[in-house]
Amino acid sequence: MKKTMMMALALAGTLTAGSASAADYVTGGLAQSYMTYTTVGQVSSSRTSAYSGVGSLFVSTVSTATTGLGGLCTGSLIGSGTVLTAAHCLETNPNDPITSIAFYLPSFGDRSAASKIFTASAFAVNPDYEASGGLIGGHDVALFTITGDTSAYDKYGIFTGNPLQQYTEVGTGTIGGPQGTNVGVANDYRKRVGSNIYEYYGNQVFSDVGAGVVMYDFDDGTAAHDVFGRIGGNSQLGVANEAAASPGDSGGPAFIDGKIATVTSFGITGAVFTGYCGGNSIDPYNKSGSTAVTRDLSQCTNSSIGELGGNTLLSYNLDFINGYLNGTVATMAPVPEPATWLMMLLGFGIIGFGMRSTKRRMDAKFEMKIKRLTAGLPA
Repeated sequence: MKKTMMMALALAGTLTAGSASAADYVTGGLAQSYMTYTTVGQVSSSRTSAYSGVGSLFVSTVSTATTGLGGLCTGSLIGSGTVLTAAHCLETNPNDPITSIAFYLPSFGDRSAASKIFTASAFAVNPDYEASGGLIGGHDVALFTITGDTSAYDKYGIFTGNPLQQYTEVGTGTIGGPQGTNVGVANDYRKRVGSNIYEYYGNQVFSDVGAGVVMYDFDDGTAAHDVFGRIGGNSQLGVANEAAASPGDSGGPAFIDGKIATVTSFGITGAVFTGYCGGNSIDPYNKSGSTAVTRDLSQCTNSSIGELGGNTLLSYNLDFINGYLNGTVATMAPVPEPATWLMMLLGFGIIGFGMRSTKRRMDAKFEMKIKRLTAGLPA
């Protein structure tokens, strides 16, 4: 652990950020997963046919377009041709630009004759995303435009009230039980729904997380794994159908009063406050779902109980969202196919140049599973 995490209770009843830093330990790309604080049996009961305007997006780049690999996230219709998701899902890399964005309704796992696939013609990432600190900065929001008839699907408004309350999350990513992602269940990448409570703003918990982030903890009904309760904040042991996010849920919506309040951004182990996961830690499981004491915190975050999640407030990003809808935000279009792109690079003479690279937040095993699913093979 690189530094000791200290949290204190302020007189106003909120946590003081102090020296606590999230950047070294946060796991990006955590997208939807339905995980209950009771049993993995509730994973099947969390499937939903509601929220027809929420689906999966599959993102291909120059390096993956010919391989069948790609990134899987979740998105929501906020207009007849506009889909909302997370900026880190569409984060651009000059050396490996996006070639296509496909939007699956109802989800990637429900591909059938009755499903619908829309293609993006343009997209934009909030220009404040990188400068504010990436996915923890409060501007992890992106939008893209699709073509085709969406009249049969729900469209959602934006919630701008007080977000520190119970919400309903929807996602199409990986799944798991209390021990974390992929533990005890098989992924199907279908739409699921769950609930949790936003208890704090990000800057009340960590010194480097923005005020445009709201945070929840993943409870199992015990004080031992109640992150905020154990570090001196709210003691709240969970709600019915408690859920947390996991890979594939990024960009997924959280609803309050029927409107979207946030998009899924990141997760972080509660072990940042104890120095280890497993054993009697706040986070009782390591990345593999074992209770073995693990002091390498990079091996702890797996969307299990005893972890935290941070989601980005749409109310904090209204200028960008309204600008996109009004046509005043600059957009990008997916680049030509890989062979054409290579010719363009050679023509511009920039191959071999030291262009800035951003890390792709996709696990290799997860990408291979998506490749196999796309090819109609078992994951």
